[in-house]
Amino acid sequence: MAEHDYLEKLGFSQNEAKVYITLLRNKRLNGYEIAKLSGVSRSLVYEVVNRLVGKGILLRLEGEPNYYIPLEYEKLMARIKRENEENIGRAEAFLKGLAQGEETRDYVLNIVGYDKFMKKAAALIDSAEEEISLSIWHNELSVLRQALEHAVKRGVKVYIFSFQEIELEGAVLFSYGIVDAARLFPYRRMTLIVDNIQCVNGESGGAEDIYTYTRNHAIVSLAIDEIVLNIFWYKYIEKQGLLHRGITSREFLQAIAALAGELGINEDMTKNFMVYDFQRRYEENEEC
Repeated sequence: MAEHDYLEKLGFSQNEAKVYITLLRNKRLNGYEIAKLSGVSRSLVYEVVNRLVGKGILLRLEGEPNYYIPLEYEKLMARIKRENEENIGRAEAFLKGLAQGEETRDYVLNIVGYDKFMKKAAALIDSAEEEISLSIWHNELSVLRQALEHAVKRGVKVYIFSFQEIELEGAVLFSYGIVDAARLFPYRRMTLIVDNIQCVNGESGGAEDIYTYTRNHAIVSLAIDEIVLNIFWYKYIEKQGLLHRGITSREFLQAIAALAGELGINEDMTKNFMVYDFQRRYEENEEC
C-alpha cells in the first residue's frame, strides 16, 4: 500500500495526501519546495495547498514567498474521528427516518414458503409491544409457542381464536375444541395481527404457498374484523349451549345449520357457510 493510501481512505485526494505527508516530514516549506518534494506538479500544487489551507489542515505563513506548515497529526486524527462520528450519527438518524417511513407505507408483501412465513410471524410476535390477535391451528401454534410465551411474559396481551382445542398459559383463548376440525376445511388459515397495525395472513397447503404481510390499515382492519366476528360467533354458540368437550365436526356443522336457520341466514347471504361445503362433500365421498 502506498503511504498516501492511508489518508485517501480518510477522505483526502491523492494530491492532498502527498502534500500533507511532505509537509509533515519537512515541517515548513514554500510552494515550490512542496511541488518538488511531493511530486505534485507546480501547476496544481497551489490549488491543492489553498484547498488544504481552507480546510484548516495547513497553515499559511504570509511572506515573500509564502510558507506553509501542517496541522499536527494528533489534532488532524482527532478532528477526523470527531467529524466521522458526527457524520455517522447524522447518517444513522437519516437512514432510521427512511426505514421508519418505509415501514408505514401501505404495501402488501408476498412471502413465498411456509418456513419464511413462520419466521416472519415469530419476528412480528417478538416485536409486539401491547397486543397480539391470532387465529391459528395446532401446527402453527407449536412453531410459535415459545415466541408467544415470551410475549405473554413481557406483558403483551395475547388473544387466540381456534377451531381446535388449544392451550397457552396467560393468553385469552376462544376455542371450539373440535376434535376433527381439519375435516372442516381443505386448508389451515392463520392470521396474526400485532399491535393493531400490521398483520400476516395465509393458508398452508404446500412448500410454495404464498402468504402476505402488510401494514395497510384497511387490510389490517379486515383481519381484525374477521377474528372479532369469529369470537362473537363462538361466544353466541357457546351461550346457546351448543358446545361440549370433544365436539365433532359433524356436530359443529349441525349446530351451525340450526343457528343459520333460526337466524334466517343462508348461503346467498354469506360465503362463510359455503366453506363448510367442504365437510359435506367430504362426507358424501366417504359414503360412496
